[in-house]
Amino acid sequence: MKQLRFLGIDDSFSGERAIVAGVVTEGNCYVEGVMVEEITVDGLDVTEKIVGMVRRSKFREQVRCIFLNGVTFGGFNVADIEVISSSLSVPVIAVMRKRPDFLAIQDALKNVGDAERRMEVIRKAGEVHEVDGVFIQFKGCGYEEAASLLKSATLKGNVPECLRLAHLVASAVIHGESRGRV
Repeated sequence: MKQLRFLGIDDSFSGERAIVAGVVTEGNCYVEGVMVEEITVDGLDVTEKIVGMVRRSKFREQVRCIFLNGVTFGGFNVADIEVISSSLSVPVIAVMRKRPDFLAIQDALKNVGDAERRMEVIRKAGEVHEVDGVFIQFKGCGYEEAASLLKSATLKGNVPECLRLAHLVASAVIHGESRGRV
């Protein structure tokens, strides 16, 4: 019996070069595929780039949930998880190891253009919930379903395997080898 297909998306960047990488897994372990898309450092294009990357993918119809490593990519290129979820008709869950400090984020955004617009998208991601040692924001599903999907996608520890693998792929593409942790 086939399990649910999950897509984990993370970024990596260095200087002016930034990418998002997506890894599709069957359940919490079997890798089905990998995808990569360039994004703009501190840009405003990550939402459309993620939607486009998934729409073009041969895995599009199989993906039942998308996990993002937070909502900021390539610096402060902010992903609108509500738009991603509604555009692709799947739940989107942003996973974070630490509770976001919205005051610190707002302060840091002063160094980037469109600070208010970016902060609005961050707030629109919704309430932050703690689940099994990580923090999540979600759209396209309720809390119980989000917690269940998170558990189903996690092999070891508390981060979905597809997201852990996306982090490894993204950092290897940009830095030549994987580094850091999700």
